[in-house]
Amino acid sequence: MRILWSREESGPVLPGARRIATIAGELEIAADGERVLTRLDGTVLEQVRLDGRVVALDLGQEGLVTATTASGTAYGLRPRLSAQAAAALLAAERQLPAPERAARAAELYLGAASTGFAVRRLRRLADAGVIEPGEADREMTLAIRADPPADDPEAAFEAASAFARSGCFEEAVGHYQAACASERLRARALHGMGDCFQALGAAAAADSVYRRAAACGPSEEQKQALYDLARGLGERGRTVEAARQLEFLLSWDADYQDAWAYLRKCRSGPAAQDADREVPPTVSTVRRLAARDLLPSVDQRGIDAYDSSFYHQFDNTSVQDTVKKRLEMVQLLTAVDPTRIGSSLDIGSGTLRYPQVLAGYGVRSVGIDLRDSGVRACVEPEWLRRFVVADGTALPFRDGSFDLITCMMGTVNHLSDAQRLRLFAQARRTLRPGGHLVVSAWDPRCAFQSFLSFYSPMELAQLRGRLTEPAQLAQEMRESGFAEVVTTPFCTFPDAQAVGVSVPDEDADALAALVELDHLQTTRDPERAGQLFLLTARV
Repeated sequence: MRILWSREESGPVLPGARRIATIAGELEIAADGERVLTRLDGTVLEQVRLDGRVVALDLGQEGLVTATTASGTAYGLRPRLSAQAAAALLAAERQLPAPERAARAAELYLGAASTGFAVRRLRRLADAGVIEPGEADREMTLAIRADPPADDPEAAFEAASAFARSGCFEEAVGHYQAACASERLRARALHGMGDCFQALGAAAAADSVYRRAAACGPSEEQKQALYDLARGLGERGRTVEAARQLEFLLSWDADYQDAWAYLRKCRSGPAAQDADREVPPTVSTVRRLAARDLLPSVDQRGIDAYDSSFYHQFDNTSVQDTVKKRLEMVQLLTAVDPTRIGSSLDIGSGTLRYPQVLAGYGVRSVGIDLRDSGVRACVEPEWLRRFVVADGTALPFRDGSFDLITCMMGTVNHLSDAQRLRLFAQARRTLRPGGHLVVSAWDPRCAFQSFLSFYSPMELAQLRGRLTEPAQLAQEMRESGFAEVVTTPFCTFPDAQAVGVSVPDEDADALAALVELDHLQTTRDPERAGQLFLLTARV
């Protein structure tokens, strides 16, 4: 996009002007912060960064665009393509011949526009099934090697992903670094970079980059979800919880919409009881657990047992660990009604967390693990009769012994494919008809993935290499004879937010806000990946 002229505007710049202008058909001009974009059929064709936030965008004669920034500068912009040329490009795209379609498409885009547009458009056609993904990756890497796009983080991210899928991990790392210039893409780019270092055998570099990805703040989509949650809480009278969400949002983006004004309103008004009874079922579960005093607190005995000097060498803290365990418990007890469970088994039980909680509902529960060091260090002696040293792939129980079997907090991520199948077969054998199997695991698709602090760097590297996507685990369950398999993502936000808005020793309101945020984000985007996911299935 060419800048034809610029001038200083006299007087104040009025906000609220038009932010988007259609030139013709599927060619449009849009403002995005400090950038002006040209989009062709929804794909960014070109972009230019101005000297401040764009507050006015107007279309003049013959396709000339005037953009005015908050600093009072007006720019005359001329898009690379005219309306006629854009229409011709789309018409030529629709007529691409089947043989060598990806190569012909790349030649078409590079001749008419930029490398960045070619990369984005090839990815869009591959996603739509018009061209084969592998062919798209090949053409994208060839185009990038010939003419790398400058100041285009989105194209850099797509290029990096194409290089990584092609096995060119060193080249992918460089483009992922360029993509980190975009706040929206930074967490995903860092995570992709970590995967490349892992593939190259650089475990220490991979671990460092994964930690940087986990420390990234919320994306623009997550900021909007936080803002919407805060407004919803405030409108229902839950002003204290709304203020917590706004404070966290402002710690990452001090200029976000009217967050300051709404925070002042929440602080000045009296706190009221929540009169809205239409709450997510997970929020109701939080209230029930709090009423029974069953929400886990910070496990200081567990920390002491593992040696706190070892524990605190990692980025995660006991608070973050406990928040994840709380969120997992809420998801489990929302998916399965504990009042209808007579007996249960917890595989990989560690410190008998779930047997102790389920006992509060009158469930006859037992836990197993390969070692008893954790349970002997962390629970009272009378609970030892609820624990058995055993292997989940060879359960020492009769057929049909349990109504519920759980395998939580990523235990299955430590198993090979064959071991998982044996565990699922054993679970099906020992469950009664109609019984539930519930598995909680870490999701490798999550861009800000981080793990419990008890894992050493070596264990983290091994674990990341064994993570399995939800679809594969669900399919393995079905093949093992289970039905009604349901996947539920949770912990859809970075660890920093769990510490920022919820300390486990506080009341249940902070946890209720977190599970409501999970509900809001997964309702808006059912494919959103959280740090963890829950799989429930029935015999």
